Amino acid sequence: MLSMVYGSKTFSKSGTITLPHKWRQQFGLLPGRLAELFYQNNCLYIKHAVKESTHNKRYISEKGTVHIPKELREEMGITHQSPYYLHINEKENCFMITRDH
Repeated sequence: MLSMVYGSKTFSKSGTITLPHKWRQQFGLLPGRLAELFYQNNCLYIKHAVKESTHNKRYISEKGTVHIPKELREEMGITHQSPYYLHINEKENCFMITRDH
């Protein structure tokens, strides 16, 4: 995995996470824009949505948060207060969420 670990947090009850401002700007995940979310190889990817994609899409809020759909949280085995690691992948211009470091 070619990424750096930004930090470890716990999931909120609603499944909303805050994406760091510096990389949101860099990755084009600005408030009101759509993010594409998909789970693959034990990792949840969050990146700028492309029109043709059939992956889950969610809007970025004014505060830089994004809601992780319940079905994706369940697929990852994440529940309320589960710890997760947020990775920054500048090569792929995306955020990655894993349960392991």
